[in-house]
This record gives sequence, C-alpha cells and structure tokens, in this order.
Amino acid sequence: MIISGSSMWSPMASVIAFGLVGSMVFTLVAIPVLFVVVHSRRLRNAKVVTPVLLLLLFATSSRAQSTPITLDEAIQLATKQNSLVKMAGDKAKEADARVIQARANYFPVVTNQTMATHLNQTEFLTIPKGTLGTYAATGPLPNSNVNIQTGKQDAYLTSTTAGQPITQLVKIHAGVSVARAEAASAHSDLQHARNEISLNVKTLFYSLLSAERRKHALELRIQAGEQGLDEARRGVESGVVLEAKVLEGESQLATARHALGSVEDAIDDMSVQFNDLIGLPLDTKFALAEPEEEKEPSASADSANAPSSVQILESEALEKNPNLVSARHTLDKARAGLNAARAEYIPDITGFVQDIHQDGTPLLPQDTRVGGIRAEFTVSEFGKRIGLVRERHAQLSEAKENVHHAESQVRIDIEKGLRKLNRTQDELDAAQRSVKAKTEMLRITGEQVHTSTANVSALRDAEANLAEAESQLFDAEKDRVIAQAELERTLGRQ
Repeated sequence: MIISGSSMWSPMASVIAFGLVGSMVFTLVAIPVLFVVVHSRRLRNAKVVTPVLLLLLFATSSRAQSTPITLDEAIQLATKQNSLVKMAGDKAKEADARVIQARANYFPVVTNQTMATHLNQTEFLTIPKGTLGTYAATGPLPNSNVNIQTGKQDAYLTSTTAGQPITQLVKIHAGVSVARAEAASAHSDLQHARNEISLNVKTLFYSLLSAERRKHALELRIQAGEQGLDEARRGVESGVVLEAKVLEGESQLATARHALGSVEDAIDDMSVQFNDLIGLPLDTKFALAEPEEEKEPSASADSANAPSSVQILESEALEKNPNLVSARHTLDKARAGLNAARAEYIPDITGFVQDIHQDGTPLLPQDTRVGGIRAEFTVSEFGKRIGLVRERHAQLSEAKENVHHAESQVRIDIEKGLRKLNRTQDELDAAQRSVKAKTEMLRITGEQVHTSTANVSALRDAEANLAEAESQLFDAEKDRVIAQAELERTLGRQ
C-alpha cells in the first residue's frame, strides 16, 4: 500500500506502518528500560527521592490542588530543608574540615624561598701589584693591580626546606584531639537539631489536625445553633417560647462564630509556621494526611511502673542523649586543651633538610645541601604558661560539672516524661469514655427525634457534642503522642 502511489492509501499505510513499528519499540524497549532505571533508583534513594518529589510538588501547589502530606514525609522534609538543620550540618562539616587541618600538622612542612636580583654594580676583589712578591726573572707578581669579579649583576637564589616537627607532636596531638572533640560535639548538635525539629513537626502536625477537628466541631455547633434559633423564632411566633430564648440563641451563635474565626486564624498561623518548619514556601497549600494508628510505643506509660524498664530507659538516655553526648565531648576537649597547655613547657625541636641553589657568587658552590636540628624555646614569659595551665584546669573542672549536671537533667527528664506519659494516657482513657457516652446520647436523641419526642435542634446539639468529644479525644491523643516524642527526644531518638 505504501509503494502503490495512491493518494489515499499510501499516506494512511505509512502512518499505520511507522506507528506500529514505533509503538513496538517503545513498548518492548523504552518502557522496560525506564521501569528498571526508576525502580532501581527508587530502591537506592527512596528516602531522598520522596522528600524532593514532594518539595517539587509543593512548590507549584499554589497553582494546583493541595496534596496530602504524611507525618513521616513532613519529618523527612524538615530534617533536610529546615534552615536550623542546614546550619547545624554546615557547622558539622566545618568542624570535620578543622580535623583535617589539625591532622596535617603531623606531616613535614616543605617551604621554598626564591629570590631574583639585579645589582647596579658588582663587587670586585682587587689583588694589588706585587702582592705575591717581586722576582728578578718576572718582576712583581702580579705586575699590575688585578680585579676579580665576585658576583653577577643578575642572579637568583632558591632555598627549599623540609621540616619535620619532633617535640611539637605532643601539641599537635592535643590539637587534633580538640578538633575531633569539636567535630563530635558539632555532630551531636546536628542530631539534637534534628530531634528538636522532628518534635516540633510532630507537635505542629497534630496541632493543625486538632485545630481542624475543633473547626469541624464549631461548624456543627453553629449549624445546631442556627437550627435551634429557627425553632425558637417559630416558637416566639406561635407564643410558645419567649423572646429571651431567641436572644440567648443569637448570643450563643455569635460566640460560636467568633470562636470559629479564632480557630481559622490559628490554622492559618500554624500553616505558615509549618511551611517554614519543613522548608517550603510560606504560601504553600497542603493537606495533612490523618496519621495511622500507632503501634504500642517502646517506652509506654506502663514503663513508669516497672523499675527495670526505667533503668533501661535511663541507660539508653545516658548513652545517646545529644546534650549529654555534647557535654562529654566538651570534657574531652577540655582535657586535650590542658595537655596542650602543659606541652608549652617543651622546647620546639624540628628536624630539617635544606637545598640551596645560587648562581650569583662564583666563589660559592652553586648547590648546597644542609641537614640538622633546629630548637626554639622561650625561656621566660612571666607566668604566661602557668596562667594558661590554670585556665585549662578551670575549664576541665567546669566541663566535668557540666557532664554531671547533664546526667542529672537526663534522669529528671526521664522521670518527668514517664509521669507525663502516664497522665496523658489517663486523659486519653477519659476522652474515649466521653466519646462512647456522647455516641450513645446521639443514638438516643436520634430515636427521640424519630419518634417526634425531641426537636431536630436536639439532634444537632448531640452531633455537635459528639464532634467536640471527638476533638477532645484527638487532643488527648495529640498530648500522648507529644509526650512520647518528648521522651524519645530525651532518649536521643528522632
């Protein structure tokens, strides 16, 4: 059909033939290859790709429909995009770089000095006439003044020296120890920043969801108020209800609408704060996904009644708490600083080799090689070393006391966290019982409305009461989750 030359069949056959060939290649080759590439990258970089894709998705959310975001995704975004975490990460990288700089002092230092010169005149060595004596056969030697040039007008001198510190290795080792302690402390601060951001994200995430629940409950309360107000107005018209009932309903309705406006303002404020927390543009629109039912936490409220569990939690916190870990690194830094101060009493002894090349003075060899030891020591600094050692002793004592204080604070936080977890669990149980009671009241009120023994407004009130009880239940769940998150932060978990 293609080669027939027909004005109708040839173009159509070309489209069909090339379309089939192209689709076959795309289906059998391109799609499988793309699938393998995307799937393999997703397996390797799942934790990184997801937040990045979300970030790209949220960046255009002001022009598109809002996309749900889960708590885990929000935490991942915050730990990568939050400004405080980024600054802590940069400080950790800076501290790691200082460790590399300090370790470089262990190795020989090679220096080179090169100098090129031009003189307007050169020096001469003059041998006067007859200096070597006067002889009958030759006469005076030399027979006239002789000028010997001792240098060149254009010359250069280059000196290459390699020096290896010897006694300075004690100071260098102390400096490396200080740099390593600072780097470890910076990484502890980074982990602390991540833990704090994670806790703040959880708190704000549940606070936003709780505010949404309160908003829904207030909307139902407003609907119930409007229904009751309509019934009261009809009652006034029929003479069954007094005018005061209408005024009371209008007052309650105005109060509910004011509360709704306050909750909406709080939601807007928390939304802006949430966007800033997870590193998104402040005007990003998002929808929070309801969290799944959490498994029983490892540090549950029952742990408060189990001494062995409390001891296990204290042991974990004393090992992993970022503040305590940072305090211990500060103690290591103070010890290294004291060693460095004591090393100031040791003379600086350096072994060196040197190569000198010059072409400006003919009387000197062009290449000279020198090897030896160079020592330097300040005999007296009028108490500077003594003062430095005492200062480092005071810093060491302060660091030890700081570690002791941090350990005590960790133990206090563990006990407070467990008590708070117990208290929030009791609140949660009470809120669950309240929801069950309000659910039963809604069922009874519904039956009464069905049998015409109660007004529709009573049903709306029962629905609003249930929504408020469910909002309080979610608040209790939020408090328990936050208490659990605070306890995990004390334990050094994210």
